[in-house]
Amino acid sequence: MRPWITAVSPLKFFTLTFILSWVIWIPLAMSHFSIGPFHVPESTSAIIRLLGVLMPATSALILTSQKGGRDALRSLLSRLALWQVNWKCWLAVILVQPVLLGVTALLNNLFWRNSQVSLLPVTSIGALVVNVVFLLVAVLGEEIGWHGIALPALQRQRSALKASVILGLLWATWHLPFWFLLDTFDQFGISYILMNFLLVLPLTFYSTWFFNHGKYSILLPVVFHLIFNIVNTALLPVTINIGAFWLLIAFEWGITILLLPYLEPESAEQIIRGSSPSIQPHG
Repeated sequence: MRPWITAVSPLKFFTLTFILSWVIWIPLAMSHFSIGPFHVPESTSAIIRLLGVLMPATSALILTSQKGGRDALRSLLSRLALWQVNWKCWLAVILVQPVLLGVTALLNNLFWRNSQVSLLPVTSIGALVVNVVFLLVAVLGEEIGWHGIALPALQRQRSALKASVILGLLWATWHLPFWFLLDTFDQFGISYILMNFLLVLPLTFYSTWFFNHGKYSILLPVVFHLIFNIVNTALLPVTINIGAFWLLIAFEWGITILLLPYLEPESAEQIIRGSSPSIQPHG
């Protein structure tokens, strides 16, 4: 275990995160499908559902504070500002996914002319900024938990490969009630859930690779997640097109296969140097 990462129990983290998120999302999903006594207007539901996305970070902050106090919290949050990492990690974070989404859309439009992926028009800079701010808040709500706590905790006693499989499966499963609320699920049904699982897994492996070689910086997965979401939801919506979605999944798994031998982190000494201050875990 890296001494500057507080040793939070993975079981406690995932249990608390699922409870806090699902207690918000499940009633909304029941209302969406007219099950039981819950009747939440869709406009209200769209706002409330975002609260569930903040629960991984909420769990991380609660459990880190209990385990290590203020010093541990400062250490955790300081990794959000850790930007001095290998330039290759930054290239992987900033460029690869937008290029991949663009290539996917291009190939889809070339071979499936009846099912095109189109650029979304930017109605105003203000609307785009608001969208980016909401996406940033949501990404921080996830990544402070998934990469701030969950992945390092899982890797304490497991290989990076096993830890990534566990994180990817639980991360995807955590999304289930949220995905049921989306228009794309109403349109495509259960196949949309399967595709999301098949996408989240390789993206988890990919983020493990640059995270482990980027001094455990939380900033890297935050930027990665944010850029992917901005391009895919606000600019070039690849995953609302079934054919393009399957093509993207194939590309992501191709990259994952190439990266599997390189998932393990650098040595503790290399990671600690130039990184967060050493904080011994309590207990």
